[in-house]
Amino acid sequence: MSVDKQKIISQFTKYLAEYVAIPSVSAQKKGIPETVAFLKELITSLGGQAEVFSDWPNPVIHGEFTPARVTAATPTILFYNHYDVQPPEPLELWNSEPFTLTEKDGLLVGRGTADCKGDLIARLCALTLYHEEHGDWPCRVKFLLEGEEEIASQHLENYLEKYADTFNADVMVWESGSKNAQEQLQITGGNKGICCIDLVATTAAEDIHSSTAAYIEGAGVRLVQALSTLRAVGTNELLIDGLAAKIVPPTDREKQLVAAESVDPAAIKAAHGLTRPFLTKDIAGAAAFSPTLNIAGLTGGYEGEGVKTVLPHTARAKLDIRLVPDLDPEEVAELVRQHLARHGFGDIKVEYLMGEKSYRSGLDAPLVTRITDVAQTVYGSDKVELLPSSAGTGPMYLFNHYLHAPLLAFGVGYAKSGPHAPNENIRISDFHQGIDFLTDIFADLAK
Repeated sequence: MSVDKQKIISQFTKYLAEYVAIPSVSAQKKGIPETVAFLKELITSLGGQAEVFSDWPNPVIHGEFTPARVTAATPTILFYNHYDVQPPEPLELWNSEPFTLTEKDGLLVGRGTADCKGDLIARLCALTLYHEEHGDWPCRVKFLLEGEEEIASQHLENYLEKYADTFNADVMVWESGSKNAQEQLQITGGNKGICCIDLVATTAAEDIHSSTAAYIEGAGVRLVQALSTLRAVGTNELLIDGLAAKIVPPTDREKQLVAAESVDPAAIKAAHGLTRPFLTKDIAGAAAFSPTLNIAGLTGGYEGEGVKTVLPHTARAKLDIRLVPDLDPEEVAELVRQHLARHGFGDIKVEYLMGEKSYRSGLDAPLVTRITDVAQTVYGSDKVELLPSSAGTGPMYLFNHYLHAPLLAFGVGYAKSGPHAPNENIRISDFHQGIDFLTDIFADLAK
């Protein structure tokens, strides 16, 4: 069947413009009903079935495309995407309107293009191209679209637990991904978890004149001393008692994938203007397999202009600890509390804020391998990089826990897409190549 590919891609680029134009900022409670209505209408207009689950905010959309003939051998692929985006601020740093899809210099610029509205539209476009050519859907294709990813997927577990049968699949494709700085398509099989906590030191009922530091310990000093017990100086080794014993070491397959990863330390230093040495020589291994401890914020006492000689009565540190299997975020928070108490800092209050568990895989499940083989055909065997885990965090663990399907992540972004940043963008060439890749995946699954 003759298909006007460019006409269809042009139409879906218009759909992307409509999608980007809806400011679906979950953190600001904007645009959610409008986005849900848009996506439901889009899926049904393409010939799929769409239903909206509104048990918890924000709604989850279930989309499904089912071929005319389904047998026990027909595979089911599930695509996960989120329809919420980050706030556009600071607006003055944008070179165009954040919620207007702008084509410039081979780029499609707009909030959500890379994370991850562009990926959803590419997936629907590829599915449509396959249907136009073959007159049917390639296999059972499902979509789970949620609206709280940018605010920690607060109710996703509730939806997955209740609707696990609805979203069951043989393989699952994650929300987005990108090419790396070496122009290789990165396909990842997991991501790290996270434990976010506040540590609070309180040493008095009120701030005191700093002359009393001769005999009174201020909260700032107390907190800094407690923090210094958690990580070794100059390395990425965490010193939290009992943490290392809970970590599951990587498999030989996972280590093999990471050993082949392309890392350019000089480029990383230049990109971020680093002034300190790296914490390890094994950057790729640490990014995939090591837990981290970061102080994201540190407050206490006087922080204004000039001098105020005060002994602060309270100080607070905001920590994020990236997790690897089998670290549980709430257990890690408790390990921190026990560690501090054991080292003489039992007065430091540990406040647990949020967390997610990690998921990691060797990308060796049969359907995953078929998809990565297609990627190497489309992009070139030397232009695909397979990784067992990304260094970032997302709710992959929840999907594997409730749906028991192997996962992989890839998308239409590139190293300078700037998700979450002003002027977020994707390259038109990557958008088109990603559609080709997805179309070939559907053709392979239809065999």
